[in-house]
Amino acid sequence: METKKVRTWNGFIKAINGVRHRYSSSRHELADGRVYERKNKILFRGQSKAKWSLDTTLERKTNEEFHLYSYMLKATRGASEIESFTGTNWNVVSYSNLENEINDNQSSFDVPLPSYDFLVYLRHHGFPSPLLDWTESPFIAAYFAFLTQTNENPAVYCYIPSPNGGRGGTGGDPQITVNGPFVRTHKRHFAQKAWYTIATQWRYAEKRHYFCPHERVFERGATHQDLLIKIILPHNIRKTVLEHLNDYNINHFTLFQSEDSLIKAIEIKEFDLGI
Repeated sequence: METKKVRTWNGFIKAINGVRHRYSSSRHELADGRVYERKNKILFRGQSKAKWSLDTTLERKTNEEFHLYSYMLKATRGASEIESFTGTNWNVVSYSNLENEINDNQSSFDVPLPSYDFLVYLRHHGFPSPLLDWTESPFIAAYFAFLTQTNENPAVYCYIPSPNGGRGGTGGDPQITVNGPFVRTHKRHFAQKAWYTIATQWRYAEKRHYFCPHERVFERGATHQDLLIKIILPHNIRKTVLEHLNDYNINHFTLFQSEDSLIKAIEIKEFDLGI
């Protein structure tokens, strides 16, 4: 993992532009001599303390190890109660079909998530989740990095899946699967331009994909692997950052779009920004 430190908001924007310039695309020469340019996806995540690791809410909740099937059993057990209360049918995979829906294939670099829409819904409403949330916007990530006032420096992470167009390693290595934004879920998902990742490791003896820490992937230092860049910002520019973001109409209400978030946005405007 590459780490950058910036001193100002303009320094942060310069660092983001540098990441985008360097990694937004990759060029590959084909066998016939033609050059193919591939666009890369860059995702961002803000955390209020730079010393924090990239933990999912499931990792924060428990030290218990879950493989995909055992987690899905726990996550979908209350689906009928939720559907009865909300009137929404999530078409959750039944227990009898769940095992068949999980493609436990150690040769695959992407681990499919059954009932992905429902898992995103659960995560947005606070259920412990192996999904780590990211955003396409570095400014939304910066908002979350500075949302909580602390005396410690926050960080924005830049994640580039397969920057060179491929991945290295074997089936037993830890890996990250990227899950896109096209889901039927809470509107805040779209307001936050959200994407999600899971980190898993195949265990040959059990023939299961177990969830593992995301940073275990980057600790390998593999050349042909996903890339993570950590930008550390000074905590004392919080007011400047929130003022700039508010000018872009990035605030708690626009990102969460609820009554509670409207009150939070007013609180920040009155007590933190004084506008």
